[in-house]
Amino acid sequence: MINDRMRLQFHRPVDQVLGAAENSLDQHRGLDENSYLVDSDGNAYQPYSLAWRFLGLFIDCNENRRLEDGDAYCQRNVLWAAYNDEKYTGNSIGEYSFFDRSKDSWDSSTCRPKWNPFKRCQRLNCHEAGTHFKLVGVFKETEGMYDFTEQLFKHQGYCLWDGDKEEDESGDSGSQDNDDYDQTTSDYNFMQNLQANWIYECTELNYYDEDGNALYVDTKPQPGGTMTYGVYTDASCSTESTLTWADVVSKINNNGDNEYITTDSIDRWNDLLSDYKICQPCRAYNRVRTWDGSHDSDDSGSDDEEDGDDGEGAKERWGFNCYDDAGYQNCNQCYKFETQTNMQLASTEDLELATAQGTILAVTVDGERYGKSYYHAPGHTKHVIINILIALVSAAAVIGLAYFYYIKIWKRRLAESRNKGDGVWYELWTNKKSDTSSSAGSDESASSGEAHIDKQVLLDQIRMRDDKLAQQDKLIRKLKRKLASYKK
Repeated sequence: MINDRMRLQFHRPVDQVLGAAENSLDQHRGLDENSYLVDSDGNAYQPYSLAWRFLGLFIDCNENRRLEDGDAYCQRNVLWAAYNDEKYTGNSIGEYSFFDRSKDSWDSSTCRPKWNPFKRCQRLNCHEAGTHFKLVGVFKETEGMYDFTEQLFKHQGYCLWDGDKEEDESGDSGSQDNDDYDQTTSDYNFMQNLQANWIYECTELNYYDEDGNALYVDTKPQPGGTMTYGVYTDASCSTESTLTWADVVSKINNNGDNEYITTDSIDRWNDLLSDYKICQPCRAYNRVRTWDGSHDSDDSGSDDEEDGDDGEGAKERWGFNCYDDAGYQNCNQCYKFETQTNMQLASTEDLELATAQGTILAVTVDGERYGKSYYHAPGHTKHVIINILIALVSAAAVIGLAYFYYIKIWKRRLAESRNKGDGVWYELWTNKKSDTSSSAGSDESASSGEAHIDKQVLLDQIRMRDDKLAQQDKLIRKLKRKLASYKK
C-alpha cells in the first residue's frame, strides 16, 4: 500500500487545469495556433524531418475532474516527445539509419543511394542524450491510452511490427522480430488484440480481498516507460492494495476463470512498445522496400506533402513505403496523434509530476532534465561489458608486445650500445648505426690507419739504420784486415 506522500505525487494544485499552464514549454508550439507541429515562423515541418519517441505514462489525480461520488479522478496520461532534424536535406527515409534494439546496434541498410559513399546517413537518435535533433515539444494524451494506441498500432505499428508481411512466405521482416515469446500470433495481431482488451480506466474487479473489500484495477505506470496493471482499494485507483496483479491473476486462474490479461502478455506488450522508446520518424515507413520505383537513382524524387488533411503522404522515393491497416500510404503518425487524439502540450507541472513518480524516460527541455535515464536496448549492459573486455584484452596485448620487445630486443641492444655515446638511442630503436656512431667509427678507422702508417715508417727507418750499421761493421772489419797485413 502506498503512503500519503506517494499519493500526493499524483495530485497537482487545485487551481491548475490540465494543459492550462503558461510556461517555457509553450515556446515550442510556434505561431500557428492550429498545430503544434510547426516551426517558429508558423510553417509546417517537413514530415520526414520530424521524429518522435514514447516517454511513458504518469498518473494525474486532477482535483477538477470528479467521479460521481465526488472523488478525484486519477487519469493515466501518455507523454511523448517530437523532434526536428534541422539538417534534413530532403532524401526521406534514405537519409537515416535506424537503431535495431534486438542487436543493440545501428542499421544503415536504408541509407540511399547505395553507390554514393558521401551520402548523408544520419542516425535517427532522438532517444539518446547527445541527439542532434532539436526538441519540438513534449505532448500528452489526456484521455488515457486507448486513442493513442489505436492510432499508433493501425498506422506506424502495422508496418514496424510487420503486419503488412503476414502473408509473405519469404519471412522478410522490417523490424526483424527476435522476441523470446511464443510467436503463435504475429506481433501486430498480438498488440491489436491486447489493445482491444486492455483496461483503460479504473474498473471494479469480480474479486475481493480477504476482508471482502472491493478491488479495482487500472493501468499502473512503471519506471522506464513500462506499465502493468495495478490493484487498488478505491474507485479512483489512487490507493494501491497489498495485492499485485500477479496475485489476482493467479487466484482467478486457480478458479478456472481466464478472462484477464496475464503478466506474460503484459511483458510482451512492454517489450514491443519499446520500439517506440527508440527514435522513430513521424512519417510511417517500411524497412523492407515495397517497390523498386527509384532504382537507387536521384531522379525519382517524392512529394513530401500531405495528401489532403488526413496525414497521408506520397510514395517514398526509395520504395520504403508503409501501406497501413487503415488503408493509408506513408501516414504522418505525429499528425494523427494531433488530430485524432486529445493531444495537448505538456506543461512544466506535468513533467515535474511525472518525474516525481519516476515513470518516464529522460527528456531535456530548455536545459532542464526531466524523467530518469534514457532508453537502452536489452543486452546493452552486456554489450558494454564485452566492449570493455575487448578494450582490456587489446591493452594487455599491447603491453605484452611492449614487454616482449623490452626483454628480447631492447635490453640486448642497450647492453651492446651502452658505451657508444650519442648514437645509442637511435641504435636501440632501429638497430642501425647512427650518424654519430658512423662518424665515430670513421674517426677511429682514420686514427687506426694513421697509426699503421707511422709504425711502418719507423720500421723502415730502423731497417735503414740497421743496414747502415751493417755496412759500417763490414767496412770496419775490412779496414782491420788491411791493418793486420801492414804489420806483417
